[in-house]
Amino acid sequence: MEVETFPTVVLLNCLKGLGLAALHNFWLAEVYKIMNKSKQNNHLMMQSMVFISVILAGAMMVIGNNLAVAFGLVGAVSIIRFRISVGSFLDMSFIFLSIVIGMACGLGFYFIATIIAVFTGILMLAIHFSSFGKKFFKNSIELEITIEFPRTLLEKMPDKDEIMRSISASDDQEMTFLEYKSKADAIEVCFRAVWRDMTHVQKLEKILKDKFPGEQISIKAVRI
Repeated sequence: MEVETFPTVVLLNCLKGLGLAALHNFWLAEVYKIMNKSKQNNHLMMQSMVFISVILAGAMMVIGNNLAVAFGLVGAVSIIRFRISVGSFLDMSFIFLSIVIGMACGLGFYFIATIIAVFTGILMLAIHFSSFGKKFFKNSIELEITIEFPRTLLEKMPDKDEIMRSISASDDQEMTFLEYKSKADAIEVCFRAVWRDMTHVQKLEKILKDKFPGEQISIKAVRI
């Protein structure tokens, strides 16, 4: 196994490749946003475009001209894809990143693995805290919405997409599905929401009560 040294040229080439991959995809992410204004949760796809591009650039540095390594990467991604339930594009980005870094370390490319991990980690944090691609409105509030359905409604309860569509006519709101939670006597559906005011909570509550009259459906809205 050939372990690379730490020449300055390796550092510069890695940073140049990763940086250009990120820069190009920031531009493409904005193009995607312009062409898909009507879609919910555009920011998830936009952020993932940048992450996956940078991670793939790092993967190509590790693979080089080694066909065996390329097949190994494809095999690893295939196993992960079919054995793990991936919740979002961002989850897949982190899984792919861990595969690439693991392969780099296993092949002895420790310096490249470190550069990829540090650069991508900083990029991910910067994008996360800058809220790249997200919709924000003047005086908007960020909430965690939890809708609790009794188990008697398990077969009738709307899915997450139907819930989001029920209040998606307005342009001053954004909802992101988080997770399902199972309790002894109820099922909770959790969302993250960026809304101009609390009227959307009242609207959603009215929609659900009209659809399931007499049922004990509760909605909790907590500011994040």
